[in-house]
Amino acid sequence: MITALEELKMKNIYLTPKRKTELIKSLSLDEKLYYGSWLNDSNNETFVNTDVKEIDGELSFGAKTFEDGVEVFTNNKY
Repeated sequence: MITALEELKMKNIYLTPKRKTELIKSLSLDEKLYYGSWLNDSNNETFVNTDVKEIDGELSFGAKTFEDGVEVFTNNKY
């Protein structure tokens, strides 16, 4: 019988997101810590989302302006 940890660590196996979630939920705390360390060490790219783009510079929504994630207040009263 294959354990959940062995199944998660298998190479060239397709796991649906639902199945992967079920397997991870069935792990004990020690197994989860080990699996997380194993993922970090193995350069497993199945969890890397390359579609995410970082927002840099200025961004504005209507009257509010954000720079580097912080709201910028401007006072135009002269």
